[in-house]
Amino acid sequence: MNDQNISMAQAVITCELCQDESVLMHCNSCKIKLCNDCVGKHVTSQLSKQHDVVGFKYRKSDVNLPQCANHLHQKCDIYCKNCDCPICSKCVVTPEHKQHEMIDIMDEYLTKRELISRESGILEKFIIREFDKVESTVGLKMSKLSKDYDNLVDLLSSEFEKKVLELKSNLKEKKAALQSSHERDLKELRSQLESISRKNQEAKQIKNKYKGMLSGMDVAAVLSSPFAENQFRDVPALVEICAPKYSPCSDSRLVDSILGELDFSNRSTAVEGYKISIEDHSFTGAKVLLDEPVLLSTIQTDYERVHSIFCVGNNEVWVVGSVYGTVTRFNIRGTKLETVQVIKGYSPNDIHVDKDGNIIFCDMGERNVSMWSKGKRETIYAWKKWKPTALCVNKLGHILVCLITQDKLNAKVVRLVKSKPKQKIQFDDEGRELFLKPQTIVENINENICVLNMGAKGLVVLDKLGKFRFSYDGSQANLPYFFRPTSVTSDYLGQLLITDAMNNCVHILDQDGQFLLGCVGRSMLNIAADLSLDENDNLWVGELHTGKIKVIKYLTSRQEVESIPSK
Repeated sequence: MNDQNISMAQAVITCELCQDESVLMHCNSCKIKLCNDCVGKHVTSQLSKQHDVVGFKYRKSDVNLPQCANHLHQKCDIYCKNCDCPICSKCVVTPEHKQHEMIDIMDEYLTKRELISRESGILEKFIIREFDKVESTVGLKMSKLSKDYDNLVDLLSSEFEKKVLELKSNLKEKKAALQSSHERDLKELRSQLESISRKNQEAKQIKNKYKGMLSGMDVAAVLSSPFAENQFRDVPALVEICAPKYSPCSDSRLVDSILGELDFSNRSTAVEGYKISIEDHSFTGAKVLLDEPVLLSTIQTDYERVHSIFCVGNNEVWVVGSVYGTVTRFNIRGTKLETVQVIKGYSPNDIHVDKDGNIIFCDMGERNVSMWSKGKRETIYAWKKWKPTALCVNKLGHILVCLITQDKLNAKVVRLVKSKPKQKIQFDDEGRELFLKPQTIVENINENICVLNMGAKGLVVLDKLGKFRFSYDGSQANLPYFFRPTSVTSDYLGQLLITDAMNNCVHILDQDGQFLLGCVGRSMLNIAADLSLDENDNLWVGELHTGKIKVIKYLTSRQEVESIPSK
């Protein structure tokens, strides 16, 4: 009974070619489920590929199947569509799942994984970019608003100082007027005082003369003395003078008007939200690697050698080449658009172009990271003993810089935030050097720091705290020649792309370091020096000795793959 029910459940999983017969076999190479009759058809349909066809229960799986919660030591390899949960083969015969629709758990896993991958890609390529743009815009508005407020404070302070000077001048004038009035009033009162004092003195003298005559009995003196009645009876008219009156300003409106008015009305404008469009790009789902990459364009630069490149938009690239100190911008048709001289006598080691068109570059000679902006060079940060060899700028605007000593025996990575060192990475947890002559650095969507070294160390990947995650030395790729990496970058899926100058190809790893492909560009490239990605996810590769840049399509949408008719 149980065996019969299990067979019924397994019959639900059908061959992916004929869609009728039960699955008995599995092609590990193509990840496809087959019945007995379709094995031969599948193998002969793709003779150029080696097929690893095994019994279905012996199929390879790189995923960890969940443990069944109801049956000990049983893995869940079936998915119940009705209950929307993974189950094991023993769960199939239980009443809870009777007559339910069952599918292979890998089908559900791949479907859900594709949806998550698609949404991750949309988030990375459109949503986060748009929010980064809005965040940057709001940040710029905040900065501008703060500057405007500072300007207002400065204007108020300037007006205050101006009014203070005017008030001081007015005060000086009023004090002078008071002083002048005070002196005039005192002069007038002094004149009155002198007149009264004279009369008073005369009256005193006559009084004393009269008292002297009256003290004796000299008749002749009395009769001969001048005498007038009612002397000094009239007091002359006097002028009453008082100080000027002062009326301080009690009207606060007049005080406010001295420094002008501040208008706080109608300062904010509501801006409607909007839906982020993903229709204006060719993103129709999670992209997959092309079996055969396509060469889209070959750009012949006027450099004999190409050292470093950086894509801008969809069809332009900045190039550092063999003409010392110059950086040139080309379009995808090979037309030279402009050339700037950022250094004299030698070339910058690595470049990045920000959204404002500023060129950020490493200057090993001057031991600094600089920026070329609006025709002028500005130093972002300089070191005394360390030389910068490579840099990248992440979505937050942090600059990650690779540095080496003069003798090239020591190396480290420094994170610059607003032109100041905020993080230094040099050793692992056991105190060993992480880097050896680092030549390229990039940060992927996981915020992993990926550093490509010359020599045996190859690619070293760290988390954002500087903790070692994994390394890659090319051994997984089964190469005909030894691995000679020259540059690394990361796409919107978080995949790492590494140029290999000796094998003339690009290695592709997933974001966790698993090797995916090692033959991209093998028939197209001639000693790859550097690589960059445009906004359409096309790969631009600069060739060291030819002065050429190859534009390669290596990704396509899953829908495009499924729409290609089978031969």
